[in-house]
Amino acid sequence: MIKNVIIGIFLTLFLVSCNRTYEKGMKSKDPAFILNSADNLYEQEKWAYAIELYRKAAPSYAGKEESERIALNSAYANFYDKNYELAAKQFKNFYLSFNNSPVAEEALYMSAFSYYQGSPDYNLDQSNTYEALRELQNFIDTYPESERVETVNGYIDELQKKLERKAFEIAKSYYNTLKYKAATVSFANFMDDFPDSYLREEAFIYLLRSRAELGIQSVYDKKENRLKDAATTYRLFVKTFPESSYLDEANDWSDRINREIQAHQKLQAEIEERNEQNNQIN
Repeated sequence: MIKNVIIGIFLTLFLVSCNRTYEKGMKSKDPAFILNSADNLYEQEKWAYAIELYRKAAPSYAGKEESERIALNSAYANFYDKNYELAAKQFKNFYLSFNNSPVAEEALYMSAFSYYQGSPDYNLDQSNTYEALRELQNFIDTYPESERVETVNGYIDELQKKLERKAFEIAKSYYNTLKYKAATVSFANFMDDFPDSYLREEAFIYLLRSRAELGIQSVYDKKENRLKDAATTYRLFVKTFPESSYLDEANDWSDRINREIQAHQKLQAEIEERNEQNNQIN
């Protein structure tokens, strides 16, 4: 109990001290004092305070030696404060402004890594993920011999899988809501866009399900062609995944598709025969 009280007192004093440092820095007109206050708060990991003071100090040091440290620390402060998109842009600006700096490679990497960190869950808008992929690839292209390349490639693989998952789930949602035509198009596009996807087998069985359901439920004029598309999908599936855990289901779909084709062709023959009889009567 007493220990917790003492810790609480120290934390309060620390926060009060940080606030005072920040307030004095914001009120000061001395660039050196402002910068020193920003550095102190940065070392204390008070990122939001440090960011504001670096922003205030920056114009006074434009073109001077200190400008490099201000720019880099500002970017890192935003990164640690989880302002990833802003941090990414600041790291990129640092790289462009201080291209000959010993930490230029680090800055370009951190720009890409910030975009990676800002990539949302797969079910949300993936604009930041595409940006992250572009910047990660740009880092590899710029520093192909960097020791960070292997790590960056790992990030690219991870983000790629996120995009695959999003596309897969969108296609799956069409199937689950009985929109079989849209599901067919989406799963076919998925397999074209991600030929090496870890979800390829599952996407393939969904494509078979979608084409089978679409064919079975189609109007007379479109039924046979769609059922034949489904039959072709079945043959491709068993050829591609002969040991698939979905093989029994695929075979069941094939049986059903063939029965539907036979029933349709029987109906077609009956209609043609009836039409021929009517023509003879007329």
